[in-house]
Amino acid sequence: MSRPIGSCPHTLDVTTSHSLTDPTAWGDGSLAMASAQLTAVGVGIHTVLIATDFSHHSDFALKYGLDFAHLYGAQAEIVYVLPAEDYVLAGPGGLLAAKDAARHDVLALKAKLRHSQAFEHDEDYHVSMLQGPVADCLLQLAGEKRIDLIVVGTHGRSGLGKIILGSVAEKVFRQSPVPVLTIGPHIRRPREISSTHHILAPCDLAATSHSALQFACSLAKSHNSELTVLHVAERTNSGMKLDPEHGKQEIREKLAEIVGKSADGVYIHYRIEFGRISSTVLDVATETDADFIVLGVRRSSGILDRFMWPIAYELVREAACPVLTIRGCAQPANSQ
Repeated sequence: MSRPIGSCPHTLDVTTSHSLTDPTAWGDGSLAMASAQLTAVGVGIHTVLIATDFSHHSDFALKYGLDFAHLYGAQAEIVYVLPAEDYVLAGPGGLLAAKDAARHDVLALKAKLRHSQAFEHDEDYHVSMLQGPVADCLLQLAGEKRIDLIVVGTHGRSGLGKIILGSVAEKVFRQSPVPVLTIGPHIRRPREISSTHHILAPCDLAATSHSALQFACSLAKSHNSELTVLHVAERTNSGMKLDPEHGKQEIREKLAEIVGKSADGVYIHYRIEFGRISSTVLDVATETDADFIVLGVRRSSGILDRFMWPIAYELVREAACPVLTIRGCAQPANSQ
């Protein structure tokens, strides 16, 4: 079922809609997003990578990923990564048993999708299995397939489920040049993407959040949904006397300047709050019944990301709705 390519053996027998000469976010000298790009009418997505571990919770990621693919007419690449390092102590026999179980699950998933009659194999989706470090394999396959959107779940029995909230999740969303949709453990019921009504876009005014905010505008335009642009200012203990309303107005103006022409055709509510950033964002997401949080994140700089820039990790871990992260191209002023 698999063959070695680099550190990740996997099958690669599905065609995509990209020409090999097309500039994409994965290389070819392009700094632009691939097909998950900002267009005059919204967001274009041609290829979606959906990571699964066959658990019940990862079915949520599968549903969201397939819904995005269906809504945008995109090809779906569904993949399971077998983390061979987890079976070192079990010996060769344990790894072989895990491979056999995974192959059985892949066949069962293919049969489930085929019987749903909603998708055609090889035309609408492809299911494959990789072996190796989870994040590395996902990013490698995403680059080879020129993926436009990566969808991952965060709760399951192994691989993704066990460590996705740690280094795996952050490595994927901080190193991926295309958007990553993370389905967290607090999501109890998947929603229909086609009925998206409210998007929340936190913005810290730093350059790393600009592309995410503009992407959120285009996503809202595509779904004809409302958009709340939120800035959270942490309170300081300094003795400075500030006019809060004047400060809020200045921030609103800066947010509107960042949004620019992306605001055309979108109902946007600018909101400024004071408090702890992550908890305030989560409170506003609950209050507005947000369908998605769209968040700009800084690029990975090593193993200390979670301790130096914990906000994105906390939101992905605690949010009751999916979090769509978009990696910024510059250093942030705030920690996300």
